[in-house]
Amino acid sequence: MRADLPSSLPLICPACRARSERGHELHTLSVEKVLRARGDEIDEGILRCDNGGCHRRYPILDGIPLIVPQLERYLASELPLVIEGDLSPEVAALLALSGPDDAPYTRLLEHLSIYLDAHWGDRAQPPPDLPAGAPAFGMQSLVEHLRAAPTAAPTGRAVELGCSVGRGLAELARSSSLVVGIDLHFGALRRARRLLAGEPLRYGRRVSGRHYAPVATSAGELATDRVALICADALDPPLVPNAFSRVAALNLVDSVSSPTRLLSVLDGLCAPAGELLLASPYAWQSGIVADEHRPDTDDPAAWFARRLTEGTDLEAPYSLVDEAELTWWLRRDARSGHAYAVHWLRARKSG
Repeated sequence: MRADLPSSLPLICPACRARSERGHELHTLSVEKVLRARGDEIDEGILRCDNGGCHRRYPILDGIPLIVPQLERYLASELPLVIEGDLSPEVAALLALSGPDDAPYTRLLEHLSIYLDAHWGDRAQPPPDLPAGAPAFGMQSLVEHLRAAPTAAPTGRAVELGCSVGRGLAELARSSSLVVGIDLHFGALRRARRLLAGEPLRYGRRVSGRHYAPVATSAGELATDRVALICADALDPPLVPNAFSRVAALNLVDSVSSPTRLLSVLDGLCAPAGELLLASPYAWQSGIVADEHRPDTDDPAAWFARRLTEGTDLEAPYSLVDEAELTWWLRRDARSGHAYAVHWLRARKSG
């Protein structure tokens, strides 16, 4: 974590945040203790809430603050992601062979294989073995649209909710003075941090079943020091409202329990006259998005666009700058993958 982060960008305690008749009641976090550091980066330490009635403490692990209100509940299911070591792909693959398929470490390797290929496959050696006609990597069309956004000298701050292994952050950093990445998947954030710091990364690419082959990739010229990573809930990010000139959520709308709440969070982070970048295949799944929280329509793309332009339950209406249908490809293994038709929206908030 950047040592200047709590002062240059206030972090908010999600445990005691509230909204009353006085408006937002927010309490910031401060660095209580630095346990391990490298230069201007805190690798390990503790953050503490400044509210005298709370004083909740949050760990910084591998340079990533873990800011969730109920840490014990998060660790009950995600502890393997937090404490897993930096193993070589060959050793990791050997561990996965012992199974079963739904073991935490096996699921972690599969997740990283899918999303590292999707985000960084264009820089991987060997490249992903995708079917004929597939793009060079899964995120290609999304990256092209991110790059079509203004690329002037960095002037404002951006945030991406659901940033995964970080390619979107690297693209947003081209036109931002600081980009904040939020995700609950600690294993993905750990890899994003290494890549965005300019370090080469080796990972296992799933070939078949629990068999993985070693792959190497790097961010190259996309490495940047203008990124801050935070492990937190996209529906409850520890960030100050209206603090970002660009707010992104790429393929996240159908991966949270409440899409309308997510839209409200995105809107709350977006500054007046700021931009909202949304992309989703609207692939609803029971167990992730409950029926009562899904848009009651057979055309969710039009529903979301209309909700933005009319400003329904938002701070202000938005004007659509760009709208398109893109392709998002996820490679599963050497013989399978999924192609999604993704609805892309770029919208500007009223000033």
